[in-house]
Amino acid sequence: MAAPGQEQLPTTDRGRRTRAALLQAGRELFEERGFADVRIDHVAERAGVSHGTFYTWFDSKESLFRQLVADVVAEVFASTVVGDRLPPEAAYERIEAANRLYLVAVTRHARILRVLDSLADTREEFRRLRVDVREGFVRRGMEGLVRLQELGLADRSLPPRAVSSALGAMVEAFAHLWQDPVEDLDEDAAVDVLTRLWAGAIGLPRSSWPD
Repeated sequence: MAAPGQEQLPTTDRGRRTRAALLQAGRELFEERGFADVRIDHVAERAGVSHGTFYTWFDSKESLFRQLVADVVAEVFASTVVGDRLPPEAAYERIEAANRLYLVAVTRHARILRVLDSLADTREEFRRLRVDVREGFVRRGMEGLVRLQELGLADRSLPPRAVSSALGAMVEAFAHLWQDPVEDLDEDAAVDVLTRLWAGAIGLPRSSWPD
């Protein structure tokens, strides 16, 4: 059994398959029913394992959910890195690429992220988890803004962390709203709106914007 608060990692192919099946089953059930209405028995049954097997890998429903969120966030974070695909001087294009990658990634994981949001509103441990999730994106945005300020491509009077937090919250909220059927923007139009707002907010020179 895993120690309280610490999940055991598998060392065999069978263990990895079992743990992956539990994570997949948990994700499906949380997305279908929400957190409160899912029991460990439900997860074990969906995964095709015994109740006791669940505790080999996770000590609680909460620990299973935390691992799910950690895996999703790691995937979203990795898949939204613009990296060396564009030079630092191509500021507008880099912002545009990052916004597009983020919209696509968040759309893919929207349902489980909404479960996290619902829990964070009422439970302190999940509120802290949501804060931790956002911190990585805030730091990356802050570092990007500092680089642009050093290149003279962004307003140097702006406080990087506060600006990154504000703009990151804008993109996160928009990403969730954009998935609502009421929104009639296609992906290109949604990315264009976000990028123009971001570029304008940081004072990116208009000469670097597309025509």
